[in-house]
Amino acid sequence: MAKQVAAQWYDILTPEYFGGKIMGQTTANEPEKLVGRVVEMSLSELTGEASRYYVKIFLKANRVEGTKILTSYFGHDCTRDFIARVVQLRTDRIDTNNIIELKDAKIRLKTLAITNRCVRKGTEKDLRKAISEAIKKELENSTLEEFIRGMITGSSQKKIRKIVSKIYPLRQFEFRNSKVL
Repeated sequence: MAKQVAAQWYDILTPEYFGGKIMGQTTANEPEKLVGRVVEMSLSELTGEASRYYVKIFLKANRVEGTKILTSYFGHDCTRDFIARVVQLRTDRIDTNNIIELKDAKIRLKTLAITNRCVRKGTEKDLRKAISEAIKKELENSTLEEFIRGMITGSSQKKIRKIVSKIYPLRQFEFRNSKVL
């Protein structure tokens, strides 16, 4: 008969650029089974800033040291209720999907832009192209940590929105989803 190992509690830590805080606990019989798990956390819980309640951060367990699980950024997502709230009648929703090469990582970045009014297809096409170019220009010389800091504070979104608003004013611009490839 196989000997059963008692389950042990492990603390899940955020990456250093999030402060290395304990974000939760989990149990496992074998620590190797913890590596690769993805944990979801609200950005408002992580930073204490309630204004970005709609952003969910995904952290992936990299390794186990003693009873601590070390994680790294795996991606983020905006909640469906936020997207439904910002998309309104007589406005256009413009989505982009880009693969961005950062200095130390490769990410898939999906954006959401909401115009003030409905626009013609030609303007929509120009906006989509301008958004993609602005994202590449803004992020090409960034590290993953710099991208995360800019996304969390909203500074990257503000810069891109300012560039794109020269073509047509945007009501809202957000990085809707990201995933480390």
